[in-house]
Formats: sequence, C-alpha cells, structure tokens
Amino acid sequence: MKLLVAGLVALAFGRVVEKSEEFTDKEYWTLWKHFQTLEGFVGYTSHEEHNAKYDVFKKNMEKARSFNAEGTATFKMGVTRFADMTEEEFKGFLAKSSGYKATNKAMPRTLFDASQYADTPASKDWVSLGAVTPIKNQGQCGSCWAFSTTGGIEGQNFLKNHKLSSFSEQELVDCSQAEGNQGCNGGLMDDGFTYVESNGLCFESAYPYEGTDGTCRKSSCTSQVSVTSFTDIAQGSTSDLKTAIGNVGPISIAVDANMFWQLYTDGIFSHYCNPSKLDHGVLAVGYDTGYWKVKNSWGESWGESGYIRLAGTTENTCGLANSASYPVL
Repeated sequence: MKLLVAGLVALAFGRVVEKSEEFTDKEYWTLWKHFQTLEGFVGYTSHEEHNAKYDVFKKNMEKARSFNAEGTATFKMGVTRFADMTEEEFKGFLAKSSGYKATNKAMPRTLFDASQYADTPASKDWVSLGAVTPIKNQGQCGSCWAFSTTGGIEGQNFLKNHKLSSFSEQELVDCSQAEGNQGCNGGLMDDGFTYVESNGLCFESAYPYEGTDGTCRKSSCTSQVSVTSFTDIAQGSTSDLKTAIGNVGPISIAVDANMFWQLYTDGIFSHYCNPSKLDHGVLAVGYDTGYWKVKNSWGESWGESGYIRLAGTTENTCGLANSASYPVL
C-alpha cells in the first residue's frame, strides 16, 4: 500500500513528495522510476553512474519530504528534472544554462509610463487569454534570455495580429552576438529585442531549437515579425510591473533562480532570493491575489507544468522587477 501511495502522490500532485516518515526502499524506487519518465531524462552511461545518481536522488527526495513535512512554506518540493543533481551540480547548471547577464547600463532606454493607464485589473492571466506559447525547454544551453525574448515578442505579436506564433530562440542564440549576446553562455533580453529591430525574427518551425551554439542561418528563413523598439520598467518598481502586465501583455523579466528552485513542484514560492543576483531570464505572464505567474523554460516536468508562482504582487520576489522590459512591434 505504501508503494502505491508514493506513486500516486508523485503523479497526482505535480510530483510533490508528502509523507510523515522516511520513504522505504520500494517507495524510493517507485519515485525513481517516475523520475525517469520526465521530459529531458536521457539515461546514464554506466551502472556506476546510475547508482551514484540514484543515491543523490534519494537524498533529494528526503530533503523534499522533510521540507514539505515541516508545513511552514507556501510551496512544495519533489520530483523534478533536476532531482538527480547535487546542489553543486545544480549551481553549475544555473551558471551555465541560466546564463543571464547584467544589464548594459550604457544602452539608450525608454522607461515605462504607468500614468497612461487609468486602471489595472485585479488579476491577469495571459496564458488563459491565449497570448503565451506552450512551455519550451532550453536544455543545457544558457539561452534563457532568448526564451524570455521570444516570449515577450510572441505576446505582443498575438495582441497586435490576433494570432499566436512561436518564434526562433535558436536564431537569437546563433545570430545576435553583435548586439552583445553570448549564445549558450548568456545574454540579455533587451539585446535580443535590439537584434530583432534590425533583423526581424523567423518562426520556430523555420529555424528550430537545437540547444547548442551554431552558425547563423538567418538567410535560410524569412523574418515573420518586426520590433521597432523596447520599453524598460523602472528598476524595482513592482507597481509599474503590475501595471505593465495588466495592460501591456507578458513582460520579459530576470530573477535569482536559487537552489530552492531545483525541486520546486507546486505552490507560491516565497523562500529566500537575492534580488541583486539576477541569473535567469523568464517571462511574467500574469498575477492574482498574492502571487506573480511566471513562465520558465525548463520544460513541463518542472514546477507547475513549467510555471512558477512567485509571492507578490507588491513584493520584488527573486528580483523579478529589477530588469523587466517588453518589445514594441
């Protein structure tokens, strides 16, 4: 019965692990087999690697179980695509794969004017309104900035042309170095918008994602969207960010994706973040009472089917209001 319950908990509650006492070996094994069904799992090259990763996984499941059993947080932890990583390995992933770089303060900037909007709705969800493409997966490439860039463009394109289209992150990875981006080694959303101003951007289908640095193949596809400029939200202004999300559309933001993101599966994330340590580009797609809704690029097997709710909407949780912007089409 315990084995069945562990499996059902993992499957029915977004991979959350909830149990008052430690898991049995059979329960660990059930969770381990469930982990191997998640998007992005590629297997192991040897029995030694498998056994070492299984040991790490069990320690992470005990960490998640203990955290959830305390019952003091507003979010849960459990089985995610990162559940076989040590903390050091996950830090390495953030350093390599989250790849967000600091704002270029010398860049000319247009600041968002919240006063032009008389009203801001009490809640907003651009996902339910059709302005957000399905969850994507950046893989091991530090291209989060490219996914945040395309997310902002996809939202504005939907609002302008009433059609949801997916645009190419790989083109940004391969072709936007002249604007200051570094492909799989990091980038900045404003630099991505600057590239699209000059070059346009192809559909995802015409220039599909590969997750590695490649040679620019812009000439092989036709631009399908044009950006005339971009607008920045005043640094740290959660009120301006809420007004922008409520009235303008999905907003490209940067956050501190710290260690507690590794096993996040569900709930409103309210744990410690460092607002001055931005290391990951994501997309703010809405808000409601007590939280911001954020789209990530780590696949559907992480978080709430690829999303995370950050405590808000007056709190600058994880620094989400410190580097926010959107494109003008």
